[in-house]
Amino acid sequence: MNRREFLQLGLGSAAFCAAGCRSMLANAKKPIALQLWSINKLMWKEDPAKTFAKIREIGFDGVEFAGYGDRSAKEIRKLLQDAGLRGMGSHLCGDDQFSGDGLKKNLDFMAEAGIESCASAWADYDTAEGWIKFGVLMGKAAETAQKWGIPVSVHNHCHEFTKKYDGVYAWDLIYKEASPLLQQQLDTSQVVNPGLDCVERIQKYPGRNFCIHMKENVPSTWGFFGVPPDDGGALVPWDDVIAAVEADPSFRWYVIECERKPDSYIPAQKNFEFLKARI
Repeated sequence: MNRREFLQLGLGSAAFCAAGCRSMLANAKKPIALQLWSINKLMWKEDPAKTFAKIREIGFDGVEFAGYGDRSAKEIRKLLQDAGLRGMGSHLCGDDQFSGDGLKKNLDFMAEAGIESCASAWADYDTAEGWIKFGVLMGKAAETAQKWGIPVSVHNHCHEFTKKYDGVYAWDLIYKEASPLLQQQLDTSQVVNPGLDCVERIQKYPGRNFCIHMKENVPSTWGFFGVPPDDGGALVPWDDVIAAVEADPSFRWYVIECERKPDSYIPAQKNFEFLKARI
């Protein structure tokens, strides 16, 4: 075997291994995180070490923060490590959190704490230009955060799919001129509630579905997945949603969010069991 043949063989083997690694990653079961707002009557009001231990005991792989309870990045990292949990992400609110010194401060904190991603938790504008500018700002934040290895997403509520400008949803205006690095964090309930198709929304932005919020539409008293809403409304088509995100190579995390009983672990446990049985 001459040098050229050896190199060709090596390159072929490397390509084969890379393809195999990508295939394994795509086929691996995706981890499940709990959005900590789900237990906001408990989180930081009790011993957070015990709270995190309970979340891990239920079976969750990680958590998504909605505030840090005035803990330092070092303290957050220790809480996660001691519980055997990953810091899936963090919800931040306000344009100033995604630009300039505010963005850098957040990224440094997350890197030190071991938090893997962040999302804009809320935005609202009255003009098409406002939504487009917001998307551009968030796209620049995503490009900056790439240096830290932290994906940046936008989380939706119902109004991004009820506000239209010349027939275009506010949600689509966000991504009109945004960097392709900007991810979408779809909230299943707040896609179904305004009457849209979750699968269509996932597939509209391929490669931009790092994570998805799993939440029942207009939930029942306890907010259990698959239980018909108390006041009517369509159920989230869970199997279709799961198939759609699993088909996207960019997808990494399921995030369960429960809103009806923030002083109880029961919805988190029941919804975890529901989802785990389907993925």
